[in-house]
Parts: sequence; C-alpha cells; structure tokens
Amino acid sequence: MRPSLAERIYGALLRLLPRDFRDAYGTDASELFRDLYSRARDEGGQAAALRVWLRSVGRLLVCAVDERIDGLRWPDRQDAARQGAVSRGPRRRRRGGDVMGGVIQDLRHALRAFRRRPGFTLTAVAILAIGIGATTTIFSVVDTVLLRSLPYPEAERLVYVDNGSHSYLDFREWEEGMSGFEVMGGVWNEEVSVTGDGQPEKLWGGQVTRDFFQVLGVRPQLGRLFLRDDHVGDAAVVVLSHGLWTRKWGSDASIIGRRVTVNGQPMVVAGVVSPDFRPAELLHRGGAVDLWLPLDLADPDYQSRGWHVLNVVARLSAGTTVPAAQAELDAILDQAVAASPDSYLDRNGEFEGFPLIPLHEASVRQVSSTLLMLMGAVGLMLLIACANVANLMLARGMARARELAVRGALGASRRRIVGQLLTESVALALGGGLAGILLAFAGVRAFSHFDPGGIPRLQELSVDPRVLGFAVLASVATGVLFGILPALQATRKDASDALKDGAASVTASRKGRRLRSLLVVSEMALALVLLVGAGLLFRSLTERLQVDPGFRTQQLVTMKLNLGPTYEEEERVRFTQDLMERVAGLPGVRSVAAGATLPFEMSGRGRCCWRTTVTPLGDGGEEIRSIVHPVTQDYFHTLGADVAFGREFTRADQVADPSVAILNRATSLRLFGDENGVGRELEMANTTLTVVGVVDGVHHWGLDQDVESAVYVPHQRFAGEFDMMSLAVRSETDLGTLVPALREAVWALQPDQPVSGITSMRQLVSSSVAAPRFLSVLLGTFAAVALLLACGGIYSSMLYSVGQRRRELGIRIALGAERSDVAGLVLRQGLKLTVAGIALGVLGALAVSKLLESLVWGVTATDPLTFTGVAGLLAIVAVLACWAPARRAATADPLESLRAE
Repeated sequence: MRPSLAERIYGALLRLLPRDFRDAYGTDASELFRDLYSRARDEGGQAAALRVWLRSVGRLLVCAVDERIDGLRWPDRQDAARQGAVSRGPRRRRRGGDVMGGVIQDLRHALRAFRRRPGFTLTAVAILAIGIGATTTIFSVVDTVLLRSLPYPEAERLVYVDNGSHSYLDFREWEEGMSGFEVMGGVWNEEVSVTGDGQPEKLWGGQVTRDFFQVLGVRPQLGRLFLRDDHVGDAAVVVLSHGLWTRKWGSDASIIGRRVTVNGQPMVVAGVVSPDFRPAELLHRGGAVDLWLPLDLADPDYQSRGWHVLNVVARLSAGTTVPAAQAELDAILDQAVAASPDSYLDRNGEFEGFPLIPLHEASVRQVSSTLLMLMGAVGLMLLIACANVANLMLARGMARARELAVRGALGASRRRIVGQLLTESVALALGGGLAGILLAFAGVRAFSHFDPGGIPRLQELSVDPRVLGFAVLASVATGVLFGILPALQATRKDASDALKDGAASVTASRKGRRLRSLLVVSEMALALVLLVGAGLLFRSLTERLQVDPGFRTQQLVTMKLNLGPTYEEEERVRFTQDLMERVAGLPGVRSVAAGATLPFEMSGRGRCCWRTTVTPLGDGGEEIRSIVHPVTQDYFHTLGADVAFGREFTRADQVADPSVAILNRATSLRLFGDENGVGRELEMANTTLTVVGVVDGVHHWGLDQDVESAVYVPHQRFAGEFDMMSLAVRSETDLGTLVPALREAVWALQPDQPVSGITSMRQLVSSSVAAPRFLSVLLGTFAAVALLLACGGIYSSMLYSVGQRRRELGIRIALGAERSDVAGLVLRQGLKLTVAGIALGVLGALAVSKLLESLVWGVTATDPLTFTGVAGLLAIVAVLACWAPARRAATADPLESLRAE
C-alpha cells in the first residue's frame, strides 16, 4: 500500500536524526507512527489523525535537536555507537522522563524571561505573527485550491476534454465509441430568465446531458434528478440548486412539482440538488449555476458540428489511464477530421486536438502559478521575519552572556543551555504563531471578500485543522530556524572571559558581528526580491490602465438584456427600437444605442460571439475570420469612438438593401491592403456588404487584449443571430437616479423582462483589471511589510552596534574626531550592508524573473527601470534607518561613554 502524505512527511523528518540513531530506531519509529496514525484515522477521523501527527512530529523534532546537541557534546559516544560498543536504547529509556522534565523546566524559565523583557517579547511576537499569519492565510488558499482533491467521488478518475467547447455530435460519437470512459457528461451554460414568483430575475442555467450528474456523483436533496426521457421533446422539467431554493423559496419542501417560468416557458420543478454539490468553475465559467435544464437532444441546432457549446467531463473506466483514453479519443477524432475537416481545422489548416486533462489540474492551471508565487512571497517575508528575530536574539544573547556563563560555571552543559535557548525560541515562535492564526482568520475572510475572480473554490476557504496544523508546524520550524544560530553563538564564548568584567563590558565577537551582518544582508536581499516582484506587477497594471480603450468611458452606462428564444426576430427588433426611444426621452440622456455585446462586458459565455469568414471583393487583401458586431444607429457616437473614414450607421442603414458595414482599421488593412476601405465591398455569410465607414480600434475584450478584426453590421438586419442585447446610454444623470429609470423603461414595454447588469463603463473597465490589481496590491503589501522588517533589522543592528562600540566611539571623539566623521562611520557601515544586500537581491530577482513572465504585461520581467527604482528606494530607506543610530553615536558624551565602560 502506498504510504500516506503524513507518513511520507514523517519519514522525511526522520532524516533530521543522527545516522546511527536513525539506523537503530528509524524503522521502529516509522512502524509505530504508521500504526498510531492509521488507528487514529480509522477511529477518530482526520481530526484525531492530525493530533497524532502533530504530537509525533513535535516529539521527533525535540528528539532530533536533543540528539544533535548531544552529539556535539559527546562525539565519542556517537563513534562508539557506530562501532556497536554503546547501546543507546537503555540510555534513552532512562533519560525519557528527564528530557520531558527538562523541557518543562526550560519552558517555565522562558516564560519568566519573557515577563522580565516585555518589550522584546512583544516585538518578536508581533514580527512573527505578521510572517506566520500571512503565510498561513496564503497556505489556506493554496491548500483549498491546489492541494485538496475535488469534492466528487473518486475525483482522480475525472478528466476534462480541453481546447474549448464541443459540438453535441462530437460528444455523441465519443459517448458511443469510447470504452475508456465509464460515463460522460456535457453542460452548456447561459443566462436564463425566471419569472412568475416576485420580480423577474436573470440567472445562470446549465443545460446538461443525460449522465452529467452521474459523472460527478450528484445526489438530490429533494425530489429527483433528470431521467433519460427528460432529454427528448418538451419534458419541461427543471432541477434547482440548493442556494436558489433557499434564497428564492425559503427552503420550502413543497417546491417539488410546482411550476416556474424559465425563458417564458412553464416548467415543473423535479428536484433540488444536495447543498454540497458545486460544479467545478471550469464547467460553468460564469456565476454560480442556479438551476439545471435537460439538454433537448432533438433541437436542430445540436445537429451541427459547428455548434460548439458543450463543456465535457468524463469518468475514466476502472484501470484506464489518461494516455490510453487519449489515444482512443485521438483515433475517433482522426476519422471525424477526415470526414469533416472544415469543422476542426483552423485557418492555417491545422487541428490542435482535444487533450484530456485531469479535472482538478484543468480547474487550477490558470491560477496555480499565481498562487505558488504568492506562497513564495509570504515565504520570503517569513524568512525576513526570522532573520529579524534572530538578530534580536543575538543581541539578547550577548546581553545574557554573564548569565549563561554563570550557568556553565555551575555545571550546566552546553547542550543543556542550547536546549534552554531553543525552548525559549520555540515558545516565542508559538506565541507568534497563535497571534498569526488569529490574523489568518481575518486574512481568509478578507481574501474571500476581495475575491479577484478566476480563483476556484474560494467559497470553501477556511482555517480548518489542516491549516492549523500547518501553522503550528511552521511556528515550530520558525522557532528552530531563528533560534539555533543565536543559541550556538551565545554558548560559544569562554566562561572565564564572560565573567571577568561583567556583562556590561562584554563586547561582541568578530563572529557575532559577522553573523548579525549576514542576517541584515539577507533581509535586505529578500526584501529587494519582493519589492522587484511588486514593482513589476505595479508597472504592468499601470501599463494596462494607460491603454486607450478606443472610446470615452465617462458618463457611459450599460445595461444587458436577454430577450430569450421566446422572442421572434421582428419582436426583438421592435423591442430594441422602442426601448431606445423610451430611454432617449429620459432626463439627462444625451444619446443611446444598442449592440449584441458592448466592450468590456466579458460576456464570452453562451452565444456571445459571431465569428465568420470575411472575403474581400475586388483586388488586394486576404480572406480573414472576423468577429461580427450587430449594432444600431448612433452606436459609435454614443460610445465616443472616433470614425476615421466615412460615416457611421443611420436609421436608414438598418433596413438598407444591399446592406452596409463598418470596419476597424486593422480589418480594412487586412481585407483591402488599405486602412481606408470606404466604398469597397466584402462578402460575409453569403451576403454582400458595402463599407461605409472605418473606425479606430476598440479594445472589446480587455485593455490587455489586442484589437481584433471586427465587422460592424446593422443590428436590425442581423438581430436574429443573438438572444442578448446590450444598451449603451450616455447620460449626465447620476447612476443612482438613472438605474431605476432604466428598469421602469424596460418593464413598461415588457413586465416579465429581467433587468440586470446596469453599470457604468468605468466600472466595467475597472473590473477588467480586478485580478491584476488585486495581485499587485497584495504583493505590494507583502513587499512593504518586508521593507519595514528589513529596515527595522538594519536599524536595530546598527543601534546595537553603536551601543557595543560606545567606548571606541567615545575615545575617537575625545581624541578630536569630528562628530560628523563618527556619524559617517556608522552610516558607511550601514551602507556597506545595504549595498551587499542590494547586490544579492538583484541577483535573486533576476533568478526568479522567469516566474513572473506570465504575470506581467507591457513590461519585461527584467525591466531596468523597476530594478533601478526598487534598489534606489531600498537604499534611501536603509540610509534613513541608519540615521538615528548614527546621530546617537555622534551626539554621545565621550565622558559618559567612558564612564559607562
């Protein structure tokens, strides 16, 4: 049986023990842990197993430290043990109670020491709380999104058919011909109108194939799920999500059998899914799914290979691997491509295929690099916090040199003293960890509240036992990390030297100064790496925001409507024109226009886009595939987009025959070899269009997206291609007044029409950069904290150094040295550390710059301006941090300095 993750971690930690001890007892320890862990998991569940794991790991770490220190004090005992001359078992059994008693005694001594130095204790705990709290918060996100399996039965057998959505004909062939799939399911998501109970609503509905729920192991909370007969003809049944049932119908159990109106069609509620079912975000790409409808397999639209609407998930047959299933799928696709190449080949005559990807991997691949980068960032911040506290511990150890010397003179071994100091460090770290856990609770809530979008399963985010276990383990590891070097350094001094003139006269050794300097340099280097990452993301965000969207966003309001399949084409046209006339008459409205989609609506779901082949008539240019935008008259005037050549649509163009078109510059250049294509003709969807205008490029999908080929056509002639319609309103009225007026205008024409998505264009543009802005702010916050910690480290180090050199500095001043020279001496020392830290940090930032390439836009990951600016900022802040110690050294009274010595 394959060892569990907990067993593998425990086995790895066993390597911390000395080799001879591990050889003698490692196997027994592993077997004992496996038995205890398995019994606890079987009898008490994951929580009991976690307690056993934490207790076992804690004991192992204490034993490892004890054995290592014991080996330093008694190296001959290890040599004898290797030769078989010394039996360690009985000795360990005799010392077990003594070790535990010693740990308790050290812990009590540590608590008394902390009470005597509350300033030091609170400072160290606060620094560690920030580092551990941030690390625990991000780990909770990483654990929820990346480490946990999906909440479905045997989730490891679920695969996703990648490379976009797929046609139902393809799905049916795979379902019938794939032996590697035990069961398959497909879902098509689009917005639907729900009316009849209260105010009409626009919700997300998922049309699913017969076995979709079976693939994911869904169970009903009430009623039933779909039957096979529900997918043929007008079954008119619907299954509700638990959230919609609770919100809209108050968890009323009598909802089963009740009729609700979806897209104008009465439907019977067949069931409510269980509350724990959440379809993977990859399968719905929108808001949470509110209800499910059976996919009507008799619908003529689904009989076309060009109708790509289904997101497909499958469960592998028992014993089937992903490569084996992929080979079987490729064989079926080869036949399909040979029979119908136009449905698969791109404009270059190539077919990328449909890769099979484990569902969990496919769900997180867009965010995995971002989350791992954040985890690395907080890890660096935690290391800076450790270095900061280690510097404090070094200074405290020097101040306690006399105390430790007395203990040594009274018979305490070095191992005993190091153990005591390590106990203090771990206790201090656990205090910081406890405060950090409290910060993590707040951090998790904040992360969920400021959801940047695109991160799956955030609704499951919590500080659970796994995260608490991580926080405890991180605290213990942190305590050992920042405590071991100061402990060894503090116990390295000769006791006679420490007792000669008293603690006040004990000066730092050269090794101690080097160690403190190394810690300061490390802090500065790590801080610079974080600052460079934050600077690159900030520069990338700035570059996005400086992009001209191609229209004026001020005083522009948008509204989305889904006219649904119940509207005939003439009804859609009439409704659109009547609504525009009503809205145009509202107070403060200057112009109004409509289109199938508006820029930055991000409505790339459902039937949002019409892409087709466009062929130039006449000489020059090339045949291209372009997106088609049906728009009304005054569209560009309302958006505030510039018409470079010709004119925009008029009311007469909506019914003109032959029809007309407007291109953007890029499309005109590619079609005709000339940006001014006014008067030229093109063919699209078996229709000849005359170009009457050319506009500058509009960034339709986002500021970081290129302006793509676009053909604008009269809305009235092509309204039948779309169920949705979006209104653009340029108004001087504030949004709070305009929103209810727009709703009333819609309901005056159609009382059952849901109205949603009324927002300003400024908000849409801002939302388009929400994710990079969130990431930039978050990493910037981490970098700012790291900068403060690093500068606090150099400040405390220089202040301590000035205190240690009081006699030297006093003699310099007494012998006639200028006070400015003394200040310069301290500043130069701080600058040397800063320059060394910056140099190492630049090298580190260059080494990790590759990891940021996929996260930045508009700048390179080695942007010289960012590196230079960050290095300059760090140098300035470091100089300011060194100024106070330098001023203290320059203004000191030499007589008092000498008298103090």
